[in-house]
Amino acid sequence: MLPRLIRSSGPHAHAHRVGPWSTSSQNTPQISSRSRRCAFAAHSNSVPATTIRQSSAKFESPAWARVRSIATESPSAGSIASKPESKKVINIRQRKAATWLPKWQTLTLATDEATKTSTFQRATTENKASKDGTAEEEIGTAKHLLSPQTALAVFLPKGYPESVTPNYWPFAKWQFVHNVAGSVTAGMEIISTQSLLFAMGLGAGSIPMAAALNWIIKDGLGQLGGVVYASFVSDKFDSEPKRFRFQATVAMQGANVLELLTPLWPGSFLVIASISNIGKNMAWLASSATRAQMNKTFALRDNLGDITGKSGSQTTAAGLVGTGLGVVIAALMSYVSEDPTVLPLVPMCLTFLPFSVFNIYSNYRSSHYVTTPSLNVPRSETVFYGILKELVLEKEGYSKENPTVAHLVQQLERLVPAPMEVAHNEVFVTGFKSPFRVGLEIEPVISRFSCQGEGAEALDRAFRQLDFVQKEPYYIMADESIRRGKGHGRRKLVIWFDKKAKGKDLIQGFYHACAARMLLTQQETSVHNASGAAAEDSPWAKAIGLAHHQAIETVPRLIEVMNQKGWDTDSLFLTDGDLNRVQIEANPVNT
Repeated sequence: MLPRLIRSSGPHAHAHRVGPWSTSSQNTPQISSRSRRCAFAAHSNSVPATTIRQSSAKFESPAWARVRSIATESPSAGSIASKPESKKVINIRQRKAATWLPKWQTLTLATDEATKTSTFQRATTENKASKDGTAEEEIGTAKHLLSPQTALAVFLPKGYPESVTPNYWPFAKWQFVHNVAGSVTAGMEIISTQSLLFAMGLGAGSIPMAAALNWIIKDGLGQLGGVVYASFVSDKFDSEPKRFRFQATVAMQGANVLELLTPLWPGSFLVIASISNIGKNMAWLASSATRAQMNKTFALRDNLGDITGKSGSQTTAAGLVGTGLGVVIAALMSYVSEDPTVLPLVPMCLTFLPFSVFNIYSNYRSSHYVTTPSLNVPRSETVFYGILKELVLEKEGYSKENPTVAHLVQQLERLVPAPMEVAHNEVFVTGFKSPFRVGLEIEPVISRFSCQGEGAEALDRAFRQLDFVQKEPYYIMADESIRRGKGHGRRKLVIWFDKKAKGKDLIQGFYHACAARMLLTQQETSVHNASGAAAEDSPWAKAIGLAHHQAIETVPRLIEVMNQKGWDTDSLFLTDGDLNRVQIEANPVNT
């Protein structure tokens, strides 16, 4: 069969060889209506047409059939194609008002670009098709209450995770485990209470009145001990919340162990029970006092109240789980005992101690995620030591003309760590060990130095600020005599702040003292060999003077950088409040 020639219409018509094709209508592919409309438009407008080939559905081989001709606009024709209607449609889904269930309403916003008009209408159908073609249905009440979203809304702050810091979730996770383990031990207090009653002799027919008096006395002594403890700790709950929270956990578990072991010494019931109750009251007080400061570190939207409320919800849920488990364990322990008046101490301790240890461990893990941005002595020394180590220990010498200070000011962004970096390395289980080899004593009682041989001269030099470049609202003294003649104890600096000293003065004074300590560490050999030198020529006086130069140049920029890194330079816990501040009054000399 010969190929068929199809000629396009129009003034520039030309033949196309397309084949092989059958002339029979049965073998010719059917041309769609759209193709006919395109071919008719091309013929009527007398414009050249392009040919598009499409695979024929009637052939097994990859044959091609001419199905349509699409008219293209000729530059010389001058015809203008009609613009299609263009609209931008936006579907908006929002939770329905006055309902806490996830019932949604869909609103449609359509904008006609040609007329620049917009229409806004509510969807008429309840179920809308989603992007994947499935229908979105209303969520039932039961399904909603069991959904993860509801759990987040009940136990996590509003707007989580954007409303809290990134370390909130790991803290909450370990805190939940801590509360469950603690509630297990609290649930087992049924046994510890029974131990106290047996120690009082209630199981042996003792006088009820004596037992009641002992119980009241041990409760009263416990509450009194908590009051005394709070007065001594004071603002350290704010400056070191992790340390005192950990100590509270250890105190609580130790008190529980004491109560369990009380039947072993029934004659010492009042002493043991009072000590146990004092430990419990200290733990409750410290736990509640540090909770607010810790929750404050997670707030990003001034939502401390919301975080505190959700923390209470988490504690309640953990308490329900732990208390139930503790009651079951206590019941099993009572079932194991053959004699109801004899407690199974060995099984009881073997069951109690693992939960107690795990309670302390989970407290330790959760505290690692608490970042305290305020400045106390340990955190300030950690930050300042890293800066001064770059300044002094890596240099051969230091003087007023040394450009190290200017270089340090330019590099403060690199040298100042963020609060989170310091928090990860913060020590709160054991005592803090200063990285400086020269000690520092903050605002001691001045009269203690007046009775020493050279104490009056050192005090006079310190309070007249003879080693300072300019007057400052703080005073630094080199204490070289306090340990003299008592072995090789380390010497130290002493600092007092004036009553007029403000936050910037506290930071500068503490930084000044740390810089002098670093310089004295570098010049340690000359310090020990200069006992006979004059006061103004001693290494201590020179170190205090050189450190003052550096503090004046560095501290203003240092405060700015610390604020940028997230430190709270307004919350300072470098001194014991205003208790031992000094006030200098110049008296006229009578001649």
